[in-house]
Amino acid sequence: MEVNRDRIEEFTKTLVKRGLGLYGREQMAKICYDSGIALLDDDSIDFLDEDINAAVKKLIINYARFNLPAKMTAVVLAKNYGIPLPDELKSKKRRRSRFLSRILGR
Repeated sequence: MEVNRDRIEEFTKTLVKRGLGLYGREQMAKICYDSGIALLDDDSIDFLDEDINAAVKKLIINYARFNLPAKMTAVVLAKNYGIPLPDELKSKKRRRSRFLSRILGR
């Protein structure tokens, strides 16, 4: 599924602005840099690579790794903007609860 550049840039700006407000400039700058996106002094963004689809995919993954609310935000925004989710976020990891393990004695 091909998404036009304007939608990708709008999604990225929205996700970065939300991240700046919640997690601070330092943390968001690190997430952006690891994803191949430059966070400029005026809080605007610039893609470092020509392949913006790969950069956005990395941004979604790196943002989602921060914590569970960040993951949910990245997933919901991606769906709203029509951005395909990376396979890493589609798989559901099933973990047993610590409490269930204690009850069952395993």
